[in-house]
Amino acid sequence: MSTFRIAEISFGRSHWDNYYEYEFGGHKFEVQRFGVNFSVDLVKKLIQDLRTDVDAFALSSLPPVIKLDEKSYVHRQYLEIMNTPSSVPLCDGTGLREISNINSLIKMIEDGKVTPEQGVFFPAALLSTELEEFLRHRYSGKVYIGDAYSVLGLPFMIKAPVPGLMAFSKLALNVANLKDMRNNTPLAETGLQKASRSFLASQVENVQYVCSDYPFLLLFDSAVEFVRGKDLIVWSHHPAAEKEAMKYGPRSIINLFPEEYKISPYMNYSVLDATLRLTHGKTAPLTIEEWEQLITPKTDVRQVARQYVVSHHSSTQLKISQGINKVKNKILKKSEPDFAFIIHALSHNDLLRAPGLGVLKHMPKKLNDPFDRLISKAPPIVYGDIRHVISKETGKEVNGIIYGLFSTPKVLKEEDPEVTYAKIERICYDAANRGAKIIGLGAYTKVVGDSGITINKNSPIPVTTGNSLSASATLWALADVVRKMRLLQMDPNTGLVNGMAMVIGATGSIGKVSAKLLALTFNKVCLVAPRQNRLDELAEEIRKFAPDCQITTATDANDLAGVADVLVTATSAFDQKIIDVERLKPGCVVCDCSRPLDFDEEDAKKRPDVLIIESGEVLLPGPAEINCNLGLPGKAVYACLAETALLSLEGRYESFTMGRDIEWNKVKDIYKMARRHGVELSAIQGHMGFVSDKEIELTRSLALSRLKK
Repeated sequence: MSTFRIAEISFGRSHWDNYYEYEFGGHKFEVQRFGVNFSVDLVKKLIQDLRTDVDAFALSSLPPVIKLDEKSYVHRQYLEIMNTPSSVPLCDGTGLREISNINSLIKMIEDGKVTPEQGVFFPAALLSTELEEFLRHRYSGKVYIGDAYSVLGLPFMIKAPVPGLMAFSKLALNVANLKDMRNNTPLAETGLQKASRSFLASQVENVQYVCSDYPFLLLFDSAVEFVRGKDLIVWSHHPAAEKEAMKYGPRSIINLFPEEYKISPYMNYSVLDATLRLTHGKTAPLTIEEWEQLITPKTDVRQVARQYVVSHHSSTQLKISQGINKVKNKILKKSEPDFAFIIHALSHNDLLRAPGLGVLKHMPKKLNDPFDRLISKAPPIVYGDIRHVISKETGKEVNGIIYGLFSTPKVLKEEDPEVTYAKIERICYDAANRGAKIIGLGAYTKVVGDSGITINKNSPIPVTTGNSLSASATLWALADVVRKMRLLQMDPNTGLVNGMAMVIGATGSIGKVSAKLLALTFNKVCLVAPRQNRLDELAEEIRKFAPDCQITTATDANDLAGVADVLVTATSAFDQKIIDVERLKPGCVVCDCSRPLDFDEEDAKKRPDVLIIESGEVLLPGPAEINCNLGLPGKAVYACLAETALLSLEGRYESFTMGRDIEWNKVKDIYKMARRHGVELSAIQGHMGFVSDKEIELTRSLALSRLKK
């Protein structure tokens, strides 16, 4: 039985910290809870300190991502936490919580355990919008909202629906986002809040249910007169929290957390998210659709639940707009796009490629940054089209539309993620309006915030980051470079390359994918990671499907650096060097998949006899025509764009790749799709630009000279 370690980092209080164990799906789980008392810095430090000791982080008590009126509201502290680099999954229960809560509530209403006709009060409806929306639509006039008190400190309750509710909700969200989470609660209550407690309780006197989870409810301390004598609806699972809540005098506590997953008295959705992903080998975040398939067997319940948690359905306005565009396209003899893709300027010089901006190329350099910030305020544009992408296998043709943002990576990093979200979500709606059935995120747009998860949730069409084909194309480029270097030979007995491939960060999501693929190509693979027990488990897993490959393990990359012919790095090592470039074997081909990069230009200059690459770009099948400049040689396109086109050729309009993590099976699947439809490898990107065949030959010559010494 394998053992997984989970670090639960709660954004709330620390006095419930504990250690517990349980078994699930044939695995043993060890969980240690760390409460950080609303300290973002402590969350980031724990992730950095523990990332090599655990298999997943369960991040609990974080503010949820909320969508109102086609705009996402994401608390700045949530984004700061979810942006923390980690080589293991960050799990916060998003998607799983919403689907499970709706499922449980539907079942309890059907069984007569909950009767919303008696009235439901939400102390903070913005923290459970799917439940509030479900009940408001089905039991009009029986839902009451207390956000005016809990967020704004105003002593009144709102009965939903009511005119102006949307405007009030937006105001509350904007106010909440300006304050730290601790200051959004009565822990920092004003004199007005204290004076209004009894008034608020009197307003909910005739309401039978209070819907609020433990972490938020307990922040009210003594300000909980509105709970006394009511049925309290919660959705987390903790004995100490339940004991504390019972002091408030509720008539009963109704828990929406699924019975079948109450495998520990301390279980919550963040820990369950980590548990299910580790059990099923899904390191990447699951989409709403994937969670539905995993936990919702009843189709009728699934159809009801998805109305309140999934935005991938067309509104009446969108359907009308699509109809108008179809007529317009027919008149103009233009075919509607099958897919869309978003790019942005990768540098100041890229901005000058836009129509009309070339005249500014001689402006003083000191004005570059101010100009970049100013132009980023411009709305997104339709930058170009991709036409005649034709499958080699089926002959099917698809066409795409490319959108451009006037933002450089530097500007996007400085910009409030909500601003970027709003721009991208507008593009998603425009693409759907024009007929596109899927949209891909390019460059930094797939990194901002939570790496596409929120954008996908709020888009009317599925979103993919393209990272599966990006990973596949990078390893594809690695194989191509190894072949061109002509330093390694094929073993005639096994058909494997006679050499050693080393993977640093082998137990992380990208590292595992790389190790498994390399084990099918090389006769020796060395796995490197800090935890020996995880290395042993991975080595055993690989030996089962690659018996002809000799697998070795190490916790220090430098021990075997001098014998590795190929090196793949997939770490999140921040500012520390994971390997000494001077120890690498002459002629070694390095594939740097880490972000931030493990190697820099200085490393490349120190060892001209070693070839360091970052990624591989591809050519689309057919006489593909692109009428805009992507900054790549010839007709090359980014692999993430090609993934979007391939999914269109397959008719698989789904969120194929989401979040920072990627999955082994998806990398294999997209590679097979690429080869089947005729995608070819094109440009290879290195640390100092594109790598030419001439540069590869020069590196080979220098390596041979050094090997002879």
